[in-house]
Amino acid sequence: MRLLTLYVLRHIAAIFAFSIAALCTIFIVVNLIENLDDFLDTHTPAAVIAEYYVLFLPEMLKYLAPVATLLAILFGIGRLTQRHEVTAMKASGMGLRQLAAPVLVSTAILSSLQLLFNGWLVPKANQRKIAIERRYLQRSPSGAFFNLAFRDSPTRLVLLQRYEPEEQRAYGVAIEEYTGQLAPRWSHRLEAPVMAWDSLLQRWHLREVTVRSYGPLPTVHTLPETTLALRLRHETIVRLQRSPAEMTLPELHRYVEELAAGGQDVRTLQVTYFSEYALPFAHFIVALLAIPLASMYRRAGLAAQFGTAAVLTFTYLVFARISQTLGVVLMMPPLLAGWFANLVFFLIGCGILWRTRT
Repeated sequence: MRLLTLYVLRHIAAIFAFSIAALCTIFIVVNLIENLDDFLDTHTPAAVIAEYYVLFLPEMLKYLAPVATLLAILFGIGRLTQRHEVTAMKASGMGLRQLAAPVLVSTAILSSLQLLFNGWLVPKANQRKIAIERRYLQRSPSGAFFNLAFRDSPTRLVLLQRYEPEEQRAYGVAIEEYTGQLAPRWSHRLEAPVMAWDSLLQRWHLREVTVRSYGPLPTVHTLPETTLALRLRHETIVRLQRSPAEMTLPELHRYVEELAAGGQDVRTLQVTYFSEYALPFAHFIVALLAIPLASMYRRAGLAAQFGTAAVLTFTYLVFARISQTLGVVLMMPPLLAGWFANLVFFLIGCGILWRTRT
C-alpha cells in the first residue's frame, strides 16, 4: 500500500513540476511582450529585466500553483484511470478514499507551506519588483496623501489635510485633545499650517501655532513655533505609500490597525487580510474537487473531466472574489468573508468525494 501511495504521489508531483514550469513560462512571455516597449523606451538594462522577472516568479507561484495542482491531479490520476491502474488498485483493496487521503494530506502540507511563502517571501520580492516598476515602467504612486486622521493616543487625534512624504511635511494640521475616553469632551485644539518632521530629534516642529482651550473660560493664544513628541512618526505615514502586496502578513495586520486607530474604514483591508490566509488552501480545495472527477473513467476522456473540474475551480475563484465583495457590502465578519468560499467549496468537495463510487 505504501509503494502504491508513493507511486501515485511521484506521478502527480512530476506533472505538478512540469505544469508550474509551463505556466510560469507562458506568463513571463506574455508579460514581457506587454512591457517590452516600456522597457525599451526607458533603456532598461537587460540585467534589470532579468531581475524583474526573477522577482516576479514568487507572485506568479502565488496564483499559478493552485492551477498546477489542479492539472497535476487531473492528468495524474486521470491517466492512471485510463490505463486501468486505479481499477487494479481498487481490486487490491485500495478504495478511492484511501487513494485520496495521501493526496489530500500532501496538498494540505503544500497549502501550509504556500501560506508561509505568500505571507512572507512574496511581499519581500514584491518590494523590489514594484521599485523596478516605479523606476522603469512609470508606475509611480501619487506623492501626497490627503485627509489623514490618526489616533495618536486614547485622548489625542491628529488630523492632516495633506502630507508630502518627500518633504516630510504636513499641511493643514489640527491636533485635538480630549478629557477622557468614557465621556470625551474637547480639552484643547492645536492648529498649524505646517508641521515638519525632525529626523534628528524624532519630533514634529510646528510653526504659527494656534492653541484653543475649551475649559470653563475658553481661551485662544498663538505660538510662533513649538516642538511636539507624538507617537505618530514620518515612517508611520510613509507606510501608507506601500501597497498591501508589499507587506508581510504581520505588517499588513499592523497597517490595518493603524488605519483603524485613525478612524479609517478598513473593512475591505480586513477582508483582504483574512483572504490572504485562505488563498493558499486553494490547493486542498481543488484537490478535493479534482480527485473524484479524475478517478471516474469516461468515454469522453480527460477533456471532459478537465472541463468539468476547470469550471468548478473557476467558479470557486469567482465565488471567492464575490464573497469578499459581499462581505464588505453586507457587513459580514471579515474572517467569515475571507474564508466563506473555502468553507462552501470544502463542503461541495466532501459531498462529491462521498458520493463517488469507491
